Amino acid sequence: MASQALYRKWRSQTFSELVGQEHVVQTLQNAIQTGRVGHAYLFTGPRGVGKTTMARLLAKAVNCEAPAEQRPCDQCEMCRSVAEGRAVDVIEMDAASHTSVEDAREIIERVQFRPTSARTKVYVIDETHMLSTAAFNALLKTLEEPPAHALFILATTEFHKVPATIISRCQRFVFTRHTINNISNHLEHIAQEEGITLQEGVAERIARAATGAMRDAISILDQLIAGSDGTITLVQVQGLLGATDTSKVGALVSALTAADVQAALQIVNEVADDGADLRQFARDLVERLRALMLLTASGDSSTLDVPDETLHEMRYQAAQTNVGQLVTWLKLFSNLDYQLKNSPYGQLPLELAVVEALLAPAAVVAAPAARAVAPAQPAAVTPKRLAPTAPAARPAPPALIREDARPIEREPEGPPAPPATSAVEELLPPTKQPDVVSAEAQEAPSAAAAVPEEVIEVVYDAAFLLEDVEACWVQVVEDIRAADKLIYAQLDGVVPINVEDRTVVLLAKKGEWQKKRLEVDKTRRLIERYLSRELGSECFFRVTINEEEEMPDIKKQIQHIRKDELVRSALNIFDATIIAIDKP
Repeated sequence: MASQALYRKWRSQTFSELVGQEHVVQTLQNAIQTGRVGHAYLFTGPRGVGKTTMARLLAKAVNCEAPAEQRPCDQCEMCRSVAEGRAVDVIEMDAASHTSVEDAREIIERVQFRPTSARTKVYVIDETHMLSTAAFNALLKTLEEPPAHALFILATTEFHKVPATIISRCQRFVFTRHTINNISNHLEHIAQEEGITLQEGVAERIARAATGAMRDAISILDQLIAGSDGTITLVQVQGLLGATDTSKVGALVSALTAADVQAALQIVNEVADDGADLRQFARDLVERLRALMLLTASGDSSTLDVPDETLHEMRYQAAQTNVGQLVTWLKLFSNLDYQLKNSPYGQLPLELAVVEALLAPAAVVAAPAARAVAPAQPAAVTPKRLAPTAPAARPAPPALIREDARPIEREPEGPPAPPATSAVEELLPPTKQPDVVSAEAQEAPSAAAAVPEEVIEVVYDAAFLLEDVEACWVQVVEDIRAADKLIYAQLDGVVPINVEDRTVVLLAKKGEWQKKRLEVDKTRRLIERYLSRELGSECFFRVTINEEEEMPDIKKQIQHIRKDELVRSALNIFDATIIAIDKP
């Protein structure tokens, strides 16, 4: 006979055993003691945080034979029958496999009959958001005015998919993720009761990998117990999770704060050679950088869920960096998950991010200073000559461009700057100095004539790079496919072609009818929600049907040159902000 899974064996049977969710427990206990239990509840929150467990506890409590302040007692016959799954008056239904209106009508018909042995007939509907629209409509009246002997408990991980008409008829409780301390303490308690020894740091490492889901953490522990001889080591945990020692994360953060590129790259290579999951390592790194940012910004460590020895290391790291630098790193490394998942080049995206974090900030920090002194009205741009370097491995493309919505022109502050070395120079031929002009200079030759025919620097104020949008667009379409197949069908052939501040320009290749469908409010909200989630910041979109009219000549050149492999590599590595057009 198969052994019972740990997460089922250690499912909480009373309110006092439940770990976390104190705000929900307190409210429900008060309702039970005062006899003010509602007729319908909606439990929402991430997976594995106790929604179904709480539903069963409530089902036990409303039928428990003990005094009100002791419910559920887990000793009486009704409590035991619910816990063992043999209570005929407690009906659990998985909405994912019972989505039709016929299933809803069956509930409506049966709810009219009084319970056979319990005081209250309880319906627990898990994954409620999976019900069809017709099924939701069929349940509306019953949820609003159920029989006095009936109680409905709905549970869902996707609250936004539940119709507002259903939500308005329920008392809603939001379940939060468990803290690392809560999970690790509970895992140590379970291990002690099971006769298993956990090495120092094992419970915490499992808790971090579970990302707030108690059920996931207990399942990981169950798997580790199956392969252990009574003692679980940190090496076993790392081998199962594909994770690395937390000291590697701390060492990489120390290398970043010390601006030691060689040490940082060495750590990345060691992590990759150990066979660790690079995506999990990147997540751990982001978590550490986030904690470091909070510590640096506020100086308060009370909100940080980290061990004392880690906190001591973080205080030293905080003294070597600043909030602005940490914010830049967080934005950079938090975008690695998708790249590491789809990249055929192993740890290359992580290495590029490390190099960019330490070698590119000078170009990024210079732009805000220029914007701070930029005049409101248009002004002449500052010429800047790019010094030649050794010949590149291949000829440079005709332009190096970073596209965006509007150029911010810099006011001249004196003679041209002396020759400087740029990361982009290696892509330019050493025998010729290219001439680059802005879009305004092309439209007004007289103004351009006053500027030396060298290289004009133009900085664009963009919230996202077009490459970022192109990289995540496939995932956005797939997410929409899972959410709404009708809207997914309307995205056939639609591609991003430009970025204007926070607005992504989409090309509808099928004409005006497709453009109108995409501009419907429901469609717009869905696309913008998934775009914002993938890009990590709020964004919008507009639709065009004519690519030629959409972009002036300069932007057409930008679009063309972006397809060059070397240019894309330079933009991705150095976050280039210089436009350079080589005169024919």
